[in-house]
Amino acid sequence: MFTLRSSLKIKILLLIGSAVVLLMLLTSSVILLKWRELLIQKETENALSISRTFSVTVIDAMIFEEKSVVLKENILDTYVDNFLGSLKSVEHVTIFDRNGALIHEASRHGIERQWQDTQQSLAPQAAERVTIHQHRRFGWVLEVNLPFVVSGKHWGTAVIGFDARPLRDEIRSVFFLLLMATVLITSVLLVILFILINRMTSSLETMVKEIDKIDSISDIDIALPTQDDEIGYLYNQFQLMMNRLDISKKQLEQAQRQIYQAEKLASIGRLASGVAHQVNNPLNGIRACLFAIEQQPGESAQTREYLGLIGEGIANIETVVKKLLGFARQQATSEHLININDSITTVTSLFDLRLKEKNIETILDLSAEIGAVRIDPQLFQEVVMNLLLNSYDAVSSNGVIEISTGNRGATAVYMQISDNGCGIQHCDLKKIFDPFFTTKEIGTGTGLGLSVCMGIVESHGGTIAVQSTQGRGTTFTVQLPRAEVHETTDH
Repeated sequence: MFTLRSSLKIKILLLIGSAVVLLMLLTSSVILLKWRELLIQKETENALSISRTFSVTVIDAMIFEEKSVVLKENILDTYVDNFLGSLKSVEHVTIFDRNGALIHEASRHGIERQWQDTQQSLAPQAAERVTIHQHRRFGWVLEVNLPFVVSGKHWGTAVIGFDARPLRDEIRSVFFLLLMATVLITSVLLVILFILINRMTSSLETMVKEIDKIDSISDIDIALPTQDDEIGYLYNQFQLMMNRLDISKKQLEQAQRQIYQAEKLASIGRLASGVAHQVNNPLNGIRACLFAIEQQPGESAQTREYLGLIGEGIANIETVVKKLLGFARQQATSEHLININDSITTVTSLFDLRLKEKNIETILDLSAEIGAVRIDPQLFQEVVMNLLLNSYDAVSSNGVIEISTGNRGATAVYMQISDNGCGIQHCDLKKIFDPFFTTKEIGTGTGLGLSVCMGIVESHGGTIAVQSTQGRGTTFTVQLPRAEVHETTDH
């Protein structure tokens, strides 16, 4: 039960937990990308704004140089130095003329780079463009390629590199912040999910515990809590199913009793001729005694002797009838502690004449130290009668039937009925306990005897087994749980 419940809990937690984790990762990724895009856009706009402001002074210097008012190099040096000194975020400034020739280059660290070193990375572009890349000297930089265009005239191009490390550090901080928030929120959600799943599975565990109380013998009331949800609906449906099962159980028990009684009556029908002889013999003796008394009514001594014989004959008839009625009567199931030897003796005495008619030798090897068994005595007699009838049908004249009993350790008692009859075919051994299966001729057997025996034995916690060799004989072994030592046998 624990394994099943844990498995269900783990499956639900893995399924929903995986969905939550994927959803949180997806959400965090979208937020990170959007945030990164906003940060880059902000830095790009700021860099363009600064670059465009700076371009005004550069264009002025170029105009002055064209009019030969001042020397371009001097004023550009001043403008660039002031620009680098006032903005610490600027890493380098490179200026090209309208023909793409390098006319000025400066960096914050005072490193004058050669044109051949920067031709690939700082070559001017025709259009305004902003890029972020990792430079081999300045590290991560945001470079603005800004053409100088005034009134449709192209004056040159400036490539200005801004330090992108703060932007990169900020993006990295945002990433770790989102990662920590994702882990924290996911953990909280998984804990809440675990608590909710545990509550749900605990309701199922309650129902499973109540189900474990159910068996086919005892009547136990199932107590399930009332809930206004799907689990509560499951509780209600289970209670309805229990009611239906209880009704079916009672109907099945009634049908079983009817089957037992029908098989018992069939067995009695086969005993009828033997019982008739057991009743007729004393009746003939009684009739003879009465005739003798009528012939000599004055012989008081003889009359007393015959009356004693008549009483003895009536007692014998009464004994036979009581045994027969006791075996045939349909009674409510009532378990008692019994000695199975007594039941075996009762049944064999009823069947004794039929066995003698066929000249079958009956050997009783009943253990005197056998333990008590808790079972309904009428049902156990039915088991003995059915097995004895099977052996009777299997053996021919002058055959042998042996019934033995004993203990199997301290926990079980066994009864074994063996015969030297025709045996059972190997292909039929697996089917002999099936209802209505029979190898006998029509009218000889109902096919319910062994099925009834198995039902009786197994319902009392026992087992019934068969061993048979065709042409050599069959042995049926019935084993039942032994009663506790402190219990006493019912008489």
